[in-house]
Amino acid sequence: MVLTFVASVRAQQQEFSAKIVTDHMQRRYEMIDDATAQFIQFVKFGFSNIEQTFNGTLTMKKPNKYRIQSEHQTLVTDGLTVWAYSPINNQVVVDTYKENKNSISPDQFVLNLPSDYYATLLGSEKTKDGTLFVLKLVPKDDRSFVKSVKMWVEGSSWTVRKVSLNDVNDTETTYTIKELKLNTSVKDTTFTFHPPTGTEVVDLRR
Repeated sequence: MVLTFVASVRAQQQEFSAKIVTDHMQRRYEMIDDATAQFIQFVKFGFSNIEQTFNGTLTMKKPNKYRIQSEHQTLVTDGLTVWAYSPINNQVVVDTYKENKNSISPDQFVLNLPSDYYATLLGSEKTKDGTLFVLKLVPKDDRSFVKSVKMWVEGSSWTVRKVSLNDVNDTETTYTIKELKLNTSVKDTTFTFHPPTGTEVVDLRR
């Protein structure tokens, strides 16, 4: 009985601590109008164990505008239209923007905690720059493509510094933030895309 009580108290403390971190993150997110993040994307595919590393840039602006640019793809949306450009295939796919909770992209996790996940606090890590709080996220929907997420949150700024996602295929995708700039008055023209001359355009809106 005593052990059960102690375990219950510890669980409540952990939940409360997670709530403190996520509340700070939410308040910080509410103060952000736009952001630009330089990141390193590491992918380890579950079935083949093949590993890939890319450098990329995420630029976002409220509401629903973002541009994700890496070595293998550019993904842009102005909140109405989305462009997915592949330089390797010399092709851009154009579609109507719609939220996809089953996709894995840095815009979903780099700046804030998604509302459709439960969060628990795993602990904290000390770095030369301060303290990182480590959160574990589990989707509320059992049918989610994402199985679990680990998120490292900087205590001095309440911004995300690293995210690691595991999906139903046991593929691990990790984003490490190298540089983050907030509220720099990003122009709306950043969130439109004009394909290079000769690019094949596949328009799914028709």
